[in-house]
Amino acid sequence: MSLAVDSSAGATSSAATARSAIASRQASKVLPHLFEKLDQSCLTVLEIGRALPETVRFFSSIRCRIHVADMFAELRAGKLDSQAPGKTLERSFLKQLALPPGTQLDVVLLWDFPHYLDEKQLRAFSRALWPWLHAGTRAYVFGVHSAATILLNREYGIFDAQTISIRPRSGEALACSPHPQSFLNEWLTCLSVSKGILLSDGKVECLMRTRN
Repeated sequence: MSLAVDSSAGATSSAATARSAIASRQASKVLPHLFEKLDQSCLTVLEIGRALPETVRFFSSIRCRIHVADMFAELRAGKLDSQAPGKTLERSFLKQLALPPGTQLDVVLLWDFPHYLDEKQLRAFSRALWPWLHAGTRAYVFGVHSAATILLNREYGIFDAQTISIRPRSGEALACSPHPQSFLNEWLTCLSVSKGILLSDGKVECLMRTRN
């Protein structure tokens, strides 16, 4: 789904309808760097997950286009089977991204999505994402300090340039295998970690940039 958002468009979408109460707000030291020195006259954003209402409100102050790819729903529906051949998986990810030809992404909101993929899936996802990136693309992702870190069944959004939202994800939790930052950096081959800050719950806030 593609959602055009600007300050004059009263940005609403059924995908942005809240289905559960906001659990909390969390200050972020990495999020501000996601938007530093980007041309905010017209941003192109990829949201992996639902377009939450607070995220849409945040981007409504900026002329931008948000492409929403709810990969969690696709995983739940069994459409990204890790037993499939790598090329088949890559085509499946491309289909679910559904980006228009010529799209160049400025910001990618990955959140904790990579931890719901195994190495094979993550490498296929990375190959599918690579054609849509440019040299200045930035991504926000949660790494983990160790594989023992517990990732709760949560979904994330943006309140403002310094604050993320955290709420329970509706539906049963998917199988999750937290990848330490070194694995994330190796398997997500189109991006590399440029900044990481350890949080009290064992997650690592990461800013990633297009790999050279």
